[in-house]
Amino acid sequence: MPTLRQRLDTVFLGYFISHIPITIAVDVLPLLPTEIIPQPLLSLNRFLTTTIGDPFMVIDRTRTDLVWFRSLLTCELFVQLPFFFYAVWMLWTGSSRRHLWLLMYGVHVSTTMAPVLGMLMFGDVNRSCDERMALGAMYLPYLLIPLAMAAVSFTECSRMLGFTADKRKKD
Repeated sequence: MPTLRQRLDTVFLGYFISHIPITIAVDVLPLLPTEIIPQPLLSLNRFLTTTIGDPFMVIDRTRTDLVWFRSLLTCELFVQLPFFFYAVWMLWTGSSRRHLWLLMYGVHVSTTMAPVLGMLMFGDVNRSCDERMALGAMYLPYLLIPLAMAAVSFTECSRMLGFTADKRKKD
């Protein structure tokens, strides 16, 4: 029977594998001119922004109120997307190096998702309570999974470095 850590690694692997096409087909669209976006992806974006009411994924370069969010998307494209491939490889092979990298990723993404969720829940986004809850449910896994990743990886890094409760008592 797989251990809890092995099960979590499987969850993390699924997260990264699924995040690659999501980043390419959904998350980077607000950064691109509409002229170069394929029609099926524009339709998906319209579904997200009109049907679900996602205020962040709007493709409109004139919206200066979303510069902060677009800067997060730019980091996702140029920093996180390449890392997703490395993370898949590390998790697939069971690399012992994965914990430090997953710790850094988990902390980074958790701190970027906190303001996104805060804005959705409490900001001026002109959405009903039901819409805010639906959007929160859509974005929440992108906080919780990296947060779990950071917690598990911190524990593993601490163990590898010899920082255990017994060790601290002796120091």
